[in-house]
Amino acid sequence: MTDRPRQAPMPASLRQGRPPRHPALTVRCPHCQAAPDMRCTTRAGRARIQRLDPCPARLADWAQTTAVCPHCQVAPGTPCHDSGIQRPDSSPVHAQRYTEATETAA
Repeated sequence: MTDRPRQAPMPASLRQGRPPRHPALTVRCPHCQAAPDMRCTTRAGRARIQRLDPCPARLADWAQTTAVCPHCQVAPGTPCHDSGIQRPDSSPVHAQRYTEATETAA
């Protein structure tokens, strides 16, 4: 048995084949309170299985903070609205804003 620390860094040769991280991981998750650069967690506190699929609330928060909404023309950081009425919590961001945020991150 070797004398290595338990948290040994991953060799670069293994790291190359990993898929890229989702850019939404740069913001804190308002749903599960995961810190930036940390994966979202389940109710039991375990890391979500879908590595590249953060909580929907985190995706919405990321899109809101990084992109201008092409539908309602609001600036980054401003919530989306429908004719001046705040959008429901079930879909707080227009679909076009997700697309715009993804294109901005690429």
